[in-house]
Amino acid sequence: MAGALDAALIAYEDFDYGSGVNLTTETANNGSGWTAAWATTGPSGLTTSGTGQSLWFGQNPPLITDGSTHVISSTNRGNERDWNTTVDLATENLYFTALVHVFSGASVVDMRAEFWDGAGASGNMRGNVGITDGDLYVHASTGGYNPAGGDSAAGVLAGNTTYLLAMKRTTSGISASLITADGNSSTFASEPGVWQVNDPGASGVDLTSIRLIANGTDGGIRLDELRIATDWDSAVSGLVIPEPGSAALLGLGGLLLASRRRRAAA
Repeated sequence: MAGALDAALIAYEDFDYGSGVNLTTETANNGSGWTAAWATTGPSGLTTSGTGQSLWFGQNPPLITDGSTHVISSTNRGNERDWNTTVDLATENLYFTALVHVFSGASVVDMRAEFWDGAGASGNMRGNVGITDGDLYVHASTGGYNPAGGDSAAGVLAGNTTYLLAMKRTTSGISASLITADGNSSTFASEPGVWQVNDPGASGVDLTSIRLIANGTDGGIRLDELRIATDWDSAVSGLVIPEPGSAALLGLGGLLLASRRRRAAA
């Protein structure tokens, strides 16, 4: 989980609102870097899981019991939210990441994240990334699920697999990839050298809000650990956490080092 915001981490959301909460009626301004709570955006709001489980960057099991929650779609659901610090595409890049998971058997799987230059997902939409069934897509300036004219990669999302959905929007275009959540920090040590989908489209506007919509049946699509940043490291910071045993070893190593330093100074 992310702690205090890094300089380049604009906003973070872990959807930890308790079980079965509709984001449209939730008034808590949880997460970091947002101006206010999630607001409605047409369809009914995204709803948190009722299991006390969240997605994590380790493919098996797909969910970890940690008392937190994630959001899941059962019908067409969505919300929008504004972040505190605008991202100026004329001088900065915008990165978006989120964990996504689809259980096998889902007959309808749609999700999209759109990025706007006006508050409340208004004004100009200058970035659209999402999934339609097993296809990944991006479009620089057209909304909707997998709109014509963008770029898509067919069949890259498999069921029963957790992915990091990663997007990059620059002043000249938009790119995205699905990265298997294998639990290794080396997997995203740097941004993809070759993104799976790319769509050119110039834009120099200031982006300030996100519209997040998902639609699924028979298990649908699950989302968690959403980040908006201006560099890659901040967009993936905190996704891999040492196992308790590893953390204990790290702590023990620190204590041994401190003890050696005290003896050397004596």
